[in-house]
Amino acid sequence: MKRIADWWKSLDSSTKGLIIIGLICIIGIIIRWDYVWGGIKKGFNYYGGGAD
Repeated sequence: MKRIADWWKSLDSSTKGLIIIGLICIIGIIIRWDYVWGGIKKGFNYYGGGAD
């Protein structure tokens, strides 16, 4: 834990912001995976003419 805390303190504020935003996006994708997967399938069906 101490290594992670020291590493976090050594980062720029902009880098910390990017890491936090990235984690929020990943958590959002995991929470709404069915919605994200539905959008991916619709996109492939649009270009590929799939059977869904």
